[in-house]
Amino acid sequence: GLRHVAELCYHKAHYAASKIAAIPGFSIAMEGIFFNEFVVTCPVSPKKINAILLNKNIIGGYDISNLVENGMLISVTELNSKDEIDQLVQALSYINI
Repeated sequence: GLRHVAELCYHKAHYAASKIAAIPGFSIAMEGIFFNEFVVTCPVSPKKINAILLNKNIIGGYDISNLVENGMLISVTELNSKDEIDQLVQALSYINI
């Protein structure tokens, strides 16, 4: 039920965060506990990244550069498959620093 959905969100978000943080130029902006949303500091503007991702049919994160320099809020839910997360990570790994 609901507990299972929550666990899927949590584990998928943490999987995505660890993979994105391993990409040169990207980092998790805030330390601490999170559920299914996290902030990533990007090597270039999130606006540019989101345009690149959209060309690959991937919806990127929410640009929060007004709060965190080159900050992008990423949300992962139970509906995001591991393959989709891996596609996002692969696309981000090709962003020119």
